[in-house]
Amino acid sequence: MKKRIRTHTNPLNITQRLDTINIKSALMNYHQLDLEIGFGRGRFISQYAEKHPERYVVGVEVRKQMVEEFKRRYTIPNCFPIWGAGAICLEDVMPDAKISRVFIFHPDPWFKKRHHKRRVFNTDLLTLIHKKMRPGGQVYISTDVEVLYEDMLNVCQTYGNLEFIEDDPFWEQDYLTHWSMFSDLEERSQFFISFKFKEEK
Repeated sequence: MKKRIRTHTNPLNITQRLDTINIKSALMNYHQLDLEIGFGRGRFISQYAEKHPERYVVGVEVRKQMVEEFKRRYTIPNCFPIWGAGAICLEDVMPDAKISRVFIFHPDPWFKKRHHKRRVFNTDLLTLIHKKMRPGGQVYISTDVEVLYEDMLNVCQTYGNLEFIEDDPFWEQDYLTHWSMFSDLEERSQFFISFKFKEEK
């Protein structure tokens, strides 16, 4: 069995702007825009983009070597990998009110309390995602670390204005990641959050 190794990169150290990247022309050829924050080895984003050629799928990853490896391994017309921080990608690259789906799978848990500020999913990111989502857009989050799941769920519940989706078929139909493979092999419980923002009246 492959050894499970996490290689942490502090997302707060990734500060370069991405405002030179323009995806508007690419979007003219696709019906939907999706974003994966932290695509790692690209197992999910590659198979998802190939399965859904009508969707334009952007992936952002803080580990530069992962992005370079993905570009060497895959050439998928509707899949665009970016090296950078998730929040900056949302701010600089993603148009307002255009994203249909956001994926955040097995983010680094940063167990030590003094490192919790490095966790990718927080209220600021959720607010930014809300601004970029189209009406009815959905967010999918997974982890096999229970304390991290509880923290992320608390962020969602505190934020409010969210409609949680029970028994979301996505997890059976489309979900497949590098880390979920290890979770299955090690028989670790996985935790899932699916939600959409309630439409303003």
